[in-house]
Amino acid sequence: MKPAGLLRWYPRAWRERYGEELLALIQDTLDEGRPTWRLRLGVAWGGLRERAHQAGRAVRAAVKRGAGPDLWAMMLVAGTIVAQLPENLSESPPPARGWQAVAAFDAVLAAVALTGAVVLAGGLVALPALVRFLRTGGWPKIRRRVGWAAGATVAAGGGLAGLALAGGSRSPAQLDASWAYLAGFLATGLVVAVAIGRWAIAAEATARHLTLDPRLRTAQLMLVAVTPATVTVVLVALNLWWSVTQSPAWLVAVPVFLGSASVSAWLRIRRAARKGRRLRAAARTGR
Repeated sequence: MKPAGLLRWYPRAWRERYGEELLALIQDTLDEGRPTWRLRLGVAWGGLRERAHQAGRAVRAAVKRGAGPDLWAMMLVAGTIVAQLPENLSESPPPARGWQAVAAFDAVLAAVALTGAVVLAGGLVALPALVRFLRTGGWPKIRRRVGWAAGATVAAGGGLAGLALAGGSRSPAQLDASWAYLAGFLATGLVVAVAIGRWAIAAEATARHLTLDPRLRTAQLMLVAVTPATVTVVLVALNLWWSVTQSPAWLVAVPVFLGSASVSAWLRIRRAARKGRRLRAAARTGR
């Protein structure tokens, strides 16, 4: 391994700031032009420790602003739900509840379409600024994060395809008794959650490089604030569907989701509105 290759153990931001100094130190300690195993292990350990330090700092910052636990919990719930869909879609509702199952499934599709429309609207608001950013050579700044998100998405798609194949050849009772299927379900749910988180990280990193008009920025903030509420609508619709296809006990979760979503959405929208007003006021002052 070349000395410069050892720097890859460290985060990109750290390498850009301290990489040359560390590379000079490594070159001063080379043994006949090659790094020793002890040096390689030391650099690797230092890089991993720095990555853990930065990850912990990011988590603490997220917790401090009050969005971290809620966001990660939502991603884990979303990953679990998506991983469970292949099994749910293979189940047949009781004949007496056929029309109810159809109505509940239509509600799920409508809720998913609503969430997709809100996310798409947020993307379209930033699309002109994103095009300008990419045309001016911004792709290398976000390439790695987008690549990780795309890779996680491919892995999640593979896991879902495997669950669908396994669920199509076995009954629900057989699936519940299969440890292999349970392990695949848990792994797929985790990978889906990671994919969602990776895309969120990529979107946040990209947004930091974009310059939006204060009005457009305010609209984007409002759409981002509304998105968790639309995800909760999807959860409510899914609980209604499960109450028809599996057990009425799923209805118990509906008021819990609606109550928590109402409070959370109100706080998020108020926070986004305040930030939007500050942005517009700062723009007027600047002019």
